[in-house]
Amino acid sequence: MSAIIQAIQLVRPRTSQAAISREATRFFLIWFGLLSVVLYGGGTLIMNLFSTEAFRSACYVGMGICTLTSVASFFLTEWAIDQPNDIFFGVAISSIFVRIFGLVIAFGMCQFLFKVHPIGLVTGMFVSYFSY
Repeated sequence: MSAIIQAIQLVRPRTSQAAISREATRFFLIWFGLLSVVLYGGGTLIMNLFSTEAFRSACYVGMGICTLTSVASFFLTEWAIDQPNDIFFGVAISSIFVRIFGLVIAFGMCQFLFKVHPIGLVTGMFVSYFSY
């Protein structure tokens, strides 16, 4: 465990510089937005040609859930960078687990409570989760 903490301390800057942080956030948001436009736009073109309405709406729900969790995870980790090492490490690791289990719970709710198309939901979740 101490080797991981030492590696994080080497990579992580000692002092947070607000200008660098704002630039990195702006860079992420621009590329995240462009990727989302390509992902949703390309998905719409392909799904309009080959899929049913139930599959299409379930795929959009899956893509939306993963997009929201990616944005929330980014902003939470961005906040944690300025915190002490223990808090940053805890937030970074717990963010991974919360995101994965949150997606599993969201899948279960969509599948069993809302009765969405299961293959469409899984396709949307996998495509957007592994794209981001």
